[in-house]
Amino acid sequence: MKTEIISEEKNPFLERTELTVKITEEVAPTKEELIQSIGKDSELTIVRRINSNFGSGEFSVDLVVYDNLEAKDKYMTIPKKVREKMEAEKKAAEEAKKKEEADKKAEEAKAAEEAKAAEEAAKTEEPVAEVAKEETTEDNKTEAAE
Repeated sequence: MKTEIISEEKNPFLERTELTVKITEEVAPTKEELIQSIGKDSELTIVRRINSNFGSGEFSVDLVVYDNLEAKDKYMTIPKKVREKMEAEKKAAEEAKKKEEADKKAEEAKAAEEAKAAEEAAKTEEPVAEVAKEETTEDNKTEAAE
């Protein structure tokens, strides 16, 4: 892939550099390949568009490279559809987390109830065992007396 930077403009107000690059290759490059060929940070680079002339093997690419992540988050616009989708995914994740926490609390409550029931059962079994021992000793005494 042959890359040639056609124009590079520094935009200090938006804290970014705007690039126009000409790429010569037979197949349209991916965004990741473009970023690697230019040698910029992938987290700070946005590929705006890749234009091609049919059959020519030359592509014109518009890129934006932000100075830092804060500037990228501040100035980068997100289309309404994508923003709504992101918000819906965020809500779904929150609801799933709440449901998971509720299930976990229900499990803990159930385990606590089972432990409590087991304790009560253990307490009720002990006196029954003692009563059974007393009955057998009384039976033994009556049999011995006869």
